[in-house]
Amino acid sequence: MQKIWATLLLLAAVVAGVLVYRQLQQPAGFANVLVYPAPRELKSFSLTSHTGQPAGREQLNGHWTLAFVGYTFCPDICPMTMAMLSGSYAELTKALPAGQALQLWFVSVDPKRDTVAQLNNYVGYFEQPAIIGLTANHDQLFPFVRELGLMYAISTTTDEDYRVDHSASVVLINPKGQLVAMFKPELGTDQNSVPVVTKAQLLRDFPEVVQQVTP
Repeated sequence: MQKIWATLLLLAAVVAGVLVYRQLQQPAGFANVLVYPAPRELKSFSLTSHTGQPAGREQLNGHWTLAFVGYTFCPDICPMTMAMLSGSYAELTKALPAGQALQLWFVSVDPKRDTVAQLNNYVGYFEQPAIIGLTANHDQLFPFVRELGLMYAISTTTDEDYRVDHSASVVLINPKGQLVAMFKPELGTDQNSVPVVTKAQLLRDFPEVVQQVTP
């Protein structure tokens, strides 16, 4: 009987050790990254790019995509996030499997003001060829944004300088056009700080996430 208990205790210790080891091996930054257990298929959608070209699910195939939703009149989160993505691009591409590319999608959820010309000017400001600005009517935008696990809401005010509430997260789509992960802003102690995904956070977590979701 004592041998049985000793064996059970030994097995329990081994299991506990394995669990602790796995926890120690998990990147600390993954507290702010959602990696989906299985890639999520995206339904068909129809957007228009900043060059006036149609864009659908097929434009996600053959390369990785980091996508962010916002609007060009956004005063803080959008320009900060797009500048961060643009400035991090060269380093992010180094984390991809050999021969694979990365594109950056800025999906405007304010089609009333963000015309093709407005989007084109906005994208040009960042001087990053990998950025593609996109928009559509809300009947296309809302289900697409929801499928990405993100959200937006436009104020009903008649003021022309209205704000748009939207997610600050950045999502990752694999070369098969499947949603695989979401990078969330780290919550700071300063209540006045802007909730954005930072360059340090993305460069820390992106390589590990890509490695984890690559078959």
